[in-house]
Amino acid sequence: MLTNINISRKELSQIGPFAFEKCNKTEILDLSSNNLTKLYSKSFYGMIYLKTLNLDFNQISQIEPEVFSDLVLMTSLDLKYNRLRYLGGNIFENLPELQILNLEFNQIEIIEIYAFKNLEKLAKILLKNNNLKSLEPIFFNLSSFNILDVSVNQIKLVHNDTFKSLSKLTSLNISFNQISELNSETFKGADNLQKLYIFINKIEKIDFNFFKKFQNLRILDLKQNNLSSIQADIFKTLVNLESLNVYLSNIKAIDLNSLDKINTLQLGNNQITFFSQNSSLLKFLNLNNNPLDNFTYPSITLQNSKLATISLYNCQLKYIDFDLLRNLTFLKSLNIANNLLKLSNETFKNFSMLNEVTVNNNDVARFKLLYPDISFIGM
Repeated sequence: MLTNINISRKELSQIGPFAFEKCNKTEILDLSSNNLTKLYSKSFYGMIYLKTLNLDFNQISQIEPEVFSDLVLMTSLDLKYNRLRYLGGNIFENLPELQILNLEFNQIEIIEIYAFKNLEKLAKILLKNNNLKSLEPIFFNLSSFNILDVSVNQIKLVHNDTFKSLSKLTSLNISFNQISELNSETFKGADNLQKLYIFINKIEKIDFNFFKKFQNLRILDLKQNNLSSIQADIFKTLVNLESLNVYLSNIKAIDLNSLDKINTLQLGNNQITFFSQNSSLLKFLNLNNNPLDNFTYPSITLQNSKLATISLYNCQLKYIDFDLLRNLTFLKSLNIANNLLKLSNETFKNFSMLNEVTVNNNDVARFKLLYPDISFIGM
């Protein structure tokens, strides 16, 4: 008996009840890239050892109740790229071993309240690119659940109780939606989040207490929101943060000196006039397109800094303390193009590891002759 059945790309338009009744040893069934429009109850009857079911790239718009109820050992269910609009309350019942559920690129507008209940081993739900307009409390008794992707929907509202029982959740992607505010209760319960991606929304307001519950957060991506009104020290409680991206977010002031573990800062295309950071772990710093005017002490205060990349393109800089930069013994890449600087022939002397510098086009030829071991790029 075959343990792996592949019926993909066969132009199948229908699978009737009991079609796989004798496939009681099959562990993998691939029905992807067909023309299926409806899944009937008992279609998978008898497949008691099935672990992986691929139904992606079909035209499925209807799933009858209990269609998966015989698949008690199934660990992975892939329904991406179909035409589902509605998920009923008992659609995933009796799937105690299910770990991965992929529903990306459907047209899902409504998910019944108990659609995901009691899936105790479910670790990942992927709902990217659907038509959800709100995120309601639909997650119950998911004791292993740690990854949720609801990016590229139309979500305006996240109910305050949606995450109340999701203490194991470590990664949340809710980017490309229409969220305008993060209040102190938003995502309440997801206290162990390590990665939060919420870029390209319409966020204009973040409660000062919002971040206090995320002591374990390591990656925060808020780029392309309108954060002009946030307090400068709103991130101060994120003591374990390693990467922060607020690119193109209209930020006017930011205080990051409490972030001792930060290693990546993407602050480009804002309105920041002053920058200071003392983390010895910082490796990547992008301040492009900010009106900084100068880059001197205390911009970077530690001589044992791990900084390897600094990008200061188009920052209206009139002065840079190059002695400060020479103390950065790990510095490899520097972008200072399109500023108001006058660079002497001595500018890049005595840098320990510098091997790539971006400067104005008219400076490239001169510095290439003076410093043949450094790659100069013009902008």
